Amino acid sequence: MNIDRKFIAQRDAGSDNSVIPLINVVFLMLIFFMVAGQIQKSDPIQVNPPNSINETRPENDPDAMIVMGANGDIYLNDDLVQLENIEQNLTGLFEGSSDPEAFWVQIKADGDLDIASLRPLFSAIRRSGLTKVSVATQLGQGS
Repeated sequence: MNIDRKFIAQRDAGSDNSVIPLINVVFLMLIFFMVAGQIQKSDPIQVNPPNSINETRPENDPDAMIVMGANGDIYLNDDLVQLENIEQNLTGLFEGSSDPEAFWVQIKADGDLDIASLRPLFSAIRRSGLTKVSVATQLGQGS
C-alpha cells in the first residue's frame, strides 16, 4: 500500500508538469506562423496587375496608393473616390506630407485596362503637381 501512496503523492505534486508540453506546442506553432506567414494589407478591390519582366521593387512604401479596378472604380488609400476628386485629394496629401521631396504615388491598375482608360487618371495626377509616380506590376513573362 505504500507504493500506491507514493505514486499518488508524485502525481499530485507534479500537476504543473502536464501543462509544459502544451506550452511548448503553442510556442512552436506561434514561431511557425510568424516565420511562415506574412501579414500584408489587402487591396480594397480585386486587381490583377499587368505582367512585367522588371524585377526591381521600391525600397519604401508609397505615400499614396491608387487602385483602379477593371470596372473603373478608383480607390485612393482604400477610399472610393471619383476621378474628378483625385487631383484635389492628391494635392491635399502632398501638402500635408512631412517630406515633399520623397512623396510618391503608386498606381495599381488591373491588367485588363487599356491605356485610354488610364489616361484621365495620369492627367489628374500631373495636374496635382506630382512627378514621382510608379505603376505596380507583377513578375511574369511580359509581352
